[in-house]
Amino acid sequence: MSRWITIEAAELAVKALEEENARLKAENERLGAFKTHTIIPNEELQTQVERLTKAGDDMAVWITIIGNSLTCWQIEEWLRAKKGLPSEKEQREKQIKAAKGVQS
Repeated sequence: MSRWITIEAAELAVKALEEENARLKAENERLGAFKTHTIIPNEELQTQVERLTKAGDDMAVWITIIGNSLTCWQIEEWLRAKKGLPSEKEQREKQIKAAKGVQS
């Protein structure tokens, strides 16, 4: 059993497929541009974070060598920040808020 379609039906099908192909190409270009605009800044930010981290580590070593006791807490805060921990001040504020919440 063979099925035949009219030339008009075939032309309509081809036109629909060409339109879908054009839509997909445009979407691909849009997503390609989006990828380029989002990935590059993230790479630049990562590089900047690495530079700033190295500079902070170098400063912490330098301060430790000098032995300035007034800045020892700053080194501790730097090390806490590198680990992603809250600062001592933030931790105290959080504890105070928690205590106030318990008392209320």
